[in-house]
Amino acid sequence: MLVLVAGATGNLGQKLVTSLLKHGHQVRGLGRSPSKLDAHLASQLESFVESTAYHDIPALDKACAGADAVICAYLGFPELHLEGQLLLFRAAERANVKRFVAASWCYDWRRMSLGQQDSYDPDISFRHHVEISSSLKPIWIFTGVLAEVLFSAPGRVDFTPRSNGAWDSKGRVAEVWGNPATKFAWTSEADAAEFTAAIVSLPETSPLYGEQFFKLTSGIDGFADIARVYGEVRGCEITIKQMGSVEDLRKKAYEARDKGDRARWWEYIMFFYTLHMLDGTWAMGELDNERVGVKGTSLREFLEAHPDL
Repeated sequence: MLVLVAGATGNLGQKLVTSLLKHGHQVRGLGRSPSKLDAHLASQLESFVESTAYHDIPALDKACAGADAVICAYLGFPELHLEGQLLLFRAAERANVKRFVAASWCYDWRRMSLGQQDSYDPDISFRHHVEISSSLKPIWIFTGVLAEVLFSAPGRVDFTPRSNGAWDSKGRVAEVWGNPATKFAWTSEADAAEFTAAIVSLPETSPLYGEQFFKLTSGIDGFADIARVYGEVRGCEITIKQMGSVEDLRKKAYEARDKGDRARWWEYIMFFYTLHMLDGTWAMGELDNERVGVKGTSLREFLEAHPDL
């Protein structure tokens, strides 16, 4: 199968390429900067289509031509998740692509309303628009927070307290609201890529073929669990700093948004990520790891493999 990875040069995009190649697929890349792609991976691609911008229609059409599946690995910016993803989706339609994996690898936003989590509004809008305008049914893969984001790995979103997040590896402190034992879902980028490759590889005879929503995680832990395991692996002590109740956090989050600029949502959005991780909004419920046949990396294994975090 020929699989196009749009955003192939990104942190997750390169891991998707690696996993798809391991599954025996031909892989084509799409992106603005082919030089960012690991040279070894680049040599294994069927081809790489360079684009000038997310709205480079000729590049999108060229990239989708002949592809059996398209994976949208756009992360971060709302313009990419809505306008950019929709343009890629239309190019996939024109090319008669059978499978389209939408920008995913996040929490399950299906029960949310517009305005509840600014960063997920583009995904909610994209979903509802394509549902009423296309026969091509996208696939979404919900994983919880990516572990590299949780630990603020280089080149990822900053989830440290200085950005209103919770975890500070350098300061050896977790700033926690509510009960530190409250569990939330997390997934490593490598696992997210493996989960995606497994779903894309499902044969048409599989009972899972045609399903649109999958919930797969590496693990489900609380900050108390993470602090304990991190301390054991690193040989240090993590201080859990109690910041207040979940309701205190809710008040703080909405006050920050009301006082802020919605066009600068990243300045307050980490309050909302932490809030919805802890207040049950993003509870994952029953997972699909067993049905898909994939097992996640444990927290200890992840930390041992990433000594720099």
